[in-house]
Amino acid sequence: MKNKMDLAIGVALGSAVQIAVFVLPVIVVVGWFTGREMSLKFPPVEVYLYLMSVIIVSLCLTNERSNWLEGSLLVVTYALIAAGIYFESYDGLE
Repeated sequence: MKNKMDLAIGVALGSAVQIAVFVLPVIVVVGWFTGREMSLKFPPVEVYLYLMSVIIVSLCLTNERSNWLEGSLLVVTYALIAAGIYFESYDGLE
């Protein structure tokens, strides 16, 4: 099972698509039944963070090789998303 990058990317992207297609709409429906506001209305900062992460991941996947610098770039991107969501204020979303 060494050097099976296609399989690893297929599993990772397949899992992400399953989450986006199935879990997010189910969470909205559960929010309706429980009376909580669980919409898909994301704050602009989160949308920019997700867009940045998609661009960085696509840049890392365009070449067929990987190195430690690209891996560290992905880890830093993950840390930026976590910090951005943690320190974001949710005032004015109502």
